[in-house]
Amino acid sequence: MTNALQVIHLLRARGPLRLSDIAAEIGVGASTAYRLVATLREQRFVRQEPEGKRYELGPAMLYTSAVSALEHCVAVGGPVMHALQRSTQETVHLTVLRGTRCLFAASVESHRLVRVTSRVGQGPPAHTAAGGKVLLAALDPEQLAEVFMRDPLATPTEASIGDHEALAAELESVRELGFARNLGESEPDMYALAVPVRRPSGATISSLTIAAPLSRMGPAPKGEALSEREEQLLGELRDAAGRIEGMLAF
Repeated sequence: MTNALQVIHLLRARGPLRLSDIAAEIGVGASTAYRLVATLREQRFVRQEPEGKRYELGPAMLYTSAVSALEHCVAVGGPVMHALQRSTQETVHLTVLRGTRCLFAASVESHRLVRVTSRVGQGPPAHTAAGGKVLLAALDPEQLAEVFMRDPLATPTEASIGDHEALAAELESVRELGFARNLGESEPDMYALAVPVRRPSGATISSLTIAAPLSRMGPAPKGEALSEREEQLLGELRDAAGRIEGMLAF
């Protein structure tokens, strides 16, 4: 039972993993790991990725109070997201943390010819995304270390944060400022601005993001005051997040 719980905790912290990685992480042989995973699959605690070789948490682990709260957040947040898209004319995302990646739980896509497209169920490494940084900044130090501070950081672009010390400094800034930006860090021409969405308890449940082509935004460089356009977007984001929070029942 202890090893089975270790598998569940590992997948919750690290996201999808191959059987060999699971075996190595919990310190058992491949055959033992296979039996553990097979048992967990039978009980729907674990499932295999479609057409993949990695394992992730299954349906029995997904229907938790946190997931119910997220579904509630997506449901009540829909009209607010549509209104935010109309006022900004840019794509709006509601983002959640899954392992080391942030996933788009809901999106309202811009109607502009050049735009950031909707990618619900997908997402970049969390440290490269504005919404991901907001979510990482909300973790306590122990959670952050377990999920994110052990393995090398992916650097999909030259602007991506590539070391843990720089990431820690960035997240401290996010906590102080209450928002995060993506300046070409997940993709070369990507800009995003994000703020937290909190449950009535005060815990961050998701992040609300405005995303646009970096070439259109003309943002202020890191470490400088936001541009006038960014300040306008930040005000609209915070207002929208506040309206969503005001409708959350749990």
